Amino acid sequence: MDVDLPYKPQWNTGHEDRAWHVAWNPAKPLLASCSADKTVRLYSYASSSNEATPGLEFQLITSIPTGHAKTVRSVAWAPAGQTLATASFDSNIGIWEKEADEWECISTLEGHETECKCIAYSASGTLLASCSRDKTVWIWEVHPDGDFETISVLMEHTQDVKFVSWHPIEEILASASYDDTIKLYIEDPSDDWYCFSTLSGHTSTVWSLAWSPGTSSYLASSSDDKTVRVWRRVAEHKWECVLVLGGHDRSVYSVSWNKAPKSVRKSTPGCLGWLASAGGDGKVLIWELSEPILEDNTSGNVSLLPPRHKLIASIPSAHGVHDVNSVVWCPREGYEDLLATTGDDGYTRVWKIVPTT
Repeated sequence: MDVDLPYKPQWNTGHEDRAWHVAWNPAKPLLASCSADKTVRLYSYASSSNEATPGLEFQLITSIPTGHAKTVRSVAWAPAGQTLATASFDSNIGIWEKEADEWECISTLEGHETECKCIAYSASGTLLASCSRDKTVWIWEVHPDGDFETISVLMEHTQDVKFVSWHPIEEILASASYDDTIKLYIEDPSDDWYCFSTLSGHTSTVWSLAWSPGTSSYLASSSDDKTVRVWRRVAEHKWECVLVLGGHDRSVYSVSWNKAPKSVRKSTPGCLGWLASAGGDGKVLIWELSEPILEDNTSGNVSLLPPRHKLIASIPSAHGVHDVNSVVWCPREGYEDLLATTGDDGYTRVWKIVPTT
């Protein structure tokens, strides 16, 4: 595989400060980025009208002055694609919807005591999770007309919580922390949400999480220890580390997992998709993972066999000399080969994974 940067940052004048996070709209051709400059930038993309340069054209639609008092650290789209959430170091969460031709904040969620680091919508869109430097994870229930209700405050971590991510099928929430652990939560129908498992193995801060597509029986985590770990579900409430991926020279700040393009899925038995990681060394690594092939003489616990994996692409210096803060695959059907990154240079860059001939 080759990696192309066909969508050069000329379409993006860049934020005025470091760009922290990027999110593809799951239903529409929109891309959102957020920054320490307290703004969110929205870009549209469409097929190029220029026959000499086929592909996609990206265009800046608007720059939203969020009104947050500090850095906007994370953005998340609701599954229907109508609502955008922003998480800020001012401890608040903004909920945004388009009214007429303008994006307006329809609700501000307050509760965290200090910096809000990440937000994520559940697959159903009925729940929103947030996490903070205050060591807590909050779960909010989404109601009509921008109304949100706090239904749980989880205090399982002993340090700053960096990231939250919902299972793409079940209502299982994962959180990653400065305490080097991953916590998994589910709801007790007769009581409250609770932590049913703690995943330990990283030797430093866990920065990011990504669930596998499809059956979602795997979870990937990236860490300050320069590794990506892949965890497999071996029982209903039990997950074990089955693979450790290296290749980075500094902290791995972000990890993203997406299904591979249809042609790859057809030609690769048991394909688990493409896993991308990025971080402080400026590199983006892309791995193709597949279910393990069991030998006839396999004995022991086959569920702990590592998935097959191969490095299919590497992007050195993706943002020049700057750190890469986030890497995110496009979730829309037909666009699975698109990857967006943000960096300390303030830019959002979009990459295309191109099969070699």
